[in-house]
Amino acid sequence: MVEAVARHGYSGTTVRELVALAGVSKSTFYEHFESKQDCFLATLDAIIEESARRVGSAYRRPEDFHEKMVAALSAFMELVVEEPAAASLAAVESLTLGSAGVAHRERSSETFELIARQSFDRSSSSHPVSEITVRAIINGLSGIVYRRLRSGRPDELPGLVESLVDWALTYQQPDSEAVKRAVAVAEQPSPEGTEQVVEGEKPSWDEPPDSALSRNALTQRERIVRAAARVVVERGYEALSIPAISAAAGTSNQTFYEHFASKREAFLEAFEILAAEALLNALAAFRAAGDDPGAIGAGLRALTEHIARNKMFARLAFFEIPAAGPTALDRADELLDTITSFLEPDLAPTGIGEPPPKAILEAIATGIWSVIQREIAQGRGDALPELAPELTRIALAPMSNG
Repeated sequence: MVEAVARHGYSGTTVRELVALAGVSKSTFYEHFESKQDCFLATLDAIIEESARRVGSAYRRPEDFHEKMVAALSAFMELVVEEPAAASLAAVESLTLGSAGVAHRERSSETFELIARQSFDRSSSSHPVSEITVRAIINGLSGIVYRRLRSGRPDELPGLVESLVDWALTYQQPDSEAVKRAVAVAEQPSPEGTEQVVEGEKPSWDEPPDSALSRNALTQRERIVRAAARVVVERGYEALSIPAISAAAGTSNQTFYEHFASKREAFLEAFEILAAEALLNALAAFRAAGDDPGAIGAGLRALTEHIARNKMFARLAFFEIPAAGPTALDRADELLDTITSFLEPDLAPTGIGEPPPKAILEAIATGIWSVIQREIAQGRGDALPELAPELTRIALAPMSNG
């Protein structure tokens, strides 16, 4: 499975190739696995188990708290460098399963969160590190690995260990006055009437694309785009087809092809519209605060409120977009890059401190994104705004303590 996925990606891997590479028959394959997906998930679990074993072994050797963390993270990064194909299966290709891979990735995160939790508990610092923050740290580290694997730069990872450990340890420091101010802003709901929209006065995306209202207010292209999103949210990306889109939009297949060359193209347009609206709301709140330290708090409050209100965007952005393949992963990465840019020197508000290196900013943004994803997956999407203060602290503590 590791070799086949390295060659063709998960979607291009077939059971025929798997049994040929393994030197077994199809009947033998089906004695052990129900399907290609079942085999992939078992492979993912095996990779996670080996990673946890190596990290745990490295963590137990040193006596010093700081050295323990460096040793554990070094072991993880070295394993990625030694086994890039297996690491890519776990960190990149597992995302393309959409919702099917979520539970397995969450178990992986929980394994490493436990190690980190134990580390912080044994520290001499009297400042507690919250469970949410631990989750953001671990997923932020995973995001660093994901980015380096996707860009063909895994060899950079061992050199980032010291700075990443130092980043994790900044969360053991009390909040600065600037961070407290930003957190206080994040605790307050956004002012009424500040919701931003990309498409103007048009029906909600919850409105069926083939309804009378949609037919009167939307173009055929817009109905097709919304239908693609609706099918994916209701049935998953794997069930997306041009006939399914046409049926949901109330148009013909011929009409579909007048506007789009593929189902992926229509789906990605839907994602881009919804993502632009989410970012517009966050950026508007961010800019309204000016140079005040509360800008990050206001932006994250607006973003979490928007996600909580817009279930379709939440489903597409956090679960289904990776299933559409490498191009879709690129779009998802671009969205996260925009979130990261809020923390960069040209946008970061004054009064916080010097922003950390780009790799740390990537880890922070990925960690925040993953925390939001976990909450949605656990059915707590409506309560996301309540997390805005903690997410603000995660974003800003490394700047004030770095």
